[in-house]
Amino acid sequence: MNSDTVNPPRKKKQWKSTASRRREILDAALECFLKHGVQGATIEQIRRRSKASHGSIYHLFSGKDEIALTLFVEGMQVYHQKIVAALEQETTARGCLRAIIATHLQDVVDDPRLSIYLTRLGMADDLGPISERFKTLSDEFAQTVWSHLEPFVARGELVRLPSELYFAQIVGPAAHLARSWLRGRVTFDLLSATDPLVEAAWKSLRAR
Repeated sequence: MNSDTVNPPRKKKQWKSTASRRREILDAALECFLKHGVQGATIEQIRRRSKASHGSIYHLFSGKDEIALTLFVEGMQVYHQKIVAALEQETTARGCLRAIIATHLQDVVDDPRLSIYLTRLGMADDLGPISERFKTLSDEFAQTVWSHLEPFVARGELVRLPSELYFAQIVGPAAHLARSWLRGRVTFDLLSATDPLVEAAWKSLRAR
């Protein structure tokens, strides 16, 4: 039998196994980081929770810091992609504001544990490469959001602000509420706050 007809399925199966193991390690690391903090968690704790061997972990990651960075960067990238995808469906200024706020709240509800991790690291004073990567991601994302809002600003539908301020102005109250919800200080349905938050954002940003 020609070896070419045998190798592709084997490689595909191996790829799936590697991807699955990588996901298991990241999921285990998330639990360890939430419980012990990034600084307090150890590779051994991650290894035990993921049931991976040390060889498997170090084959995929250089160490705990790379795992923490990967978890953060990939989490933020997925979050940003969801916001941008929602924005691309909108054709009105108010619709864009709703897309951002509704997507943010839904993302928190869908994956609260990852949201806690991203929030903690995003607000940390200095985590070296994580802090640097967060700034880069945030700057790029702010410009992408601005590119969707700029036409409405140019037409006089939204007030003109420095481009970096729009996302904070729109999602700031929702993010604050979501943090309270994640800590258990707010117990009502988080998604029920969507309409009031959209109305507040619209009133603060629409051109008079």
